[in-house]
Amino acid sequence: MNWATARRLLHLPAKQSAPIARPLGLPPSDPLAAVRARSMCVVSGKGGTGKSTLTASLAASLERHGRVLLVDADLGVGNAHLFCDLQPEQTLANVVRGECSAREAVVPVRGQLDLLAGGSGCLGVASLDRKQLQLLGKGLYSLEERYRSILIDGAAGLSSQTLQLAAAADIVLVVTTPDVTAMTDAYALIKVLCAERPGLVPYLVVNRVLDASEGHAAAERMRAVARRFLDVEIRLLGLLPEDRSAYRCTQRRQPVVLGEPDEPLGLALADLAQRLQRELDHLHPHGVGRVLCHRLGRDGLAESESCGA
Repeated sequence: MNWATARRLLHLPAKQSAPIARPLGLPPSDPLAAVRARSMCVVSGKGGTGKSTLTASLAASLERHGRVLLVDADLGVGNAHLFCDLQPEQTLANVVRGECSAREAVVPVRGQLDLLAGGSGCLGVASLDRKQLQLLGKGLYSLEERYRSILIDGAAGLSSQTLQLAAAADIVLVVTTPDVTAMTDAYALIKVLCAERPGLVPYLVVNRVLDASEGHAAAERMRAVARRFLDVEIRLLGLLPEDRSAYRCTQRRQPVVLGEPDEPLGLALADLAQRLQRELDHLHPHGVGRVLCHRLGRDGLAESESCGA
């Protein structure tokens, strides 16, 4: 199966989209949520899956549909700023230390895309405690009415902020490769996430595949195991080919969809962004910061509103 065939198959109309699990802690009907950004948290069980490369290109693609905030939630080895060719003075690490507000840490990238950068080598904030998570939730809450979409590049593995942000986001996108270690770690992450957020419907992207058949086989193995042992139905969002354009664009500090859009990876990423935009357009957002505040113990609408003050 070649990539043109795979793209056609992935665009076949579905019978019906699976319901997106409502984040815990909020009522099913929330009139204030309509003005809040739709949110997605991109996660992986281990490093090296191409998660940040994927997220950077998704952010660059989605800004064509409205204002986007890219949040790098990796406070140990964050690198989203590299794909934006920026070196922000303030980062999310400063926000969770209480040294600045989230609004002060946000920097413009281009057009309708802004960045809240992660940290690099920041001791004490690689995995956040409850107070730091509250500052994170408050910071996101203060921003989410300004954007159409918020894309969160989660730290690889099972850090506290990755689990909490994934549990609060509208969509959770799990990135893996066909490598057995990556798939094993991705399954472990999905298992923990589904325990943290019952009813979650994870989305899956298989990256760095040599051909479409390999990617579909890897995805089906993951889906079958999750269905059997977790009673969870994973949704395959797309496949991305192994392509040296990822390396070349990273060296130039560019997202692939901007640096080499006509290469196989650039085309596949553009297709993936279109499918993701359709999913985002059909969901009812509650606000990732607002949900995170609720999950951390701020009960009731009035308390939630005061969280963003």
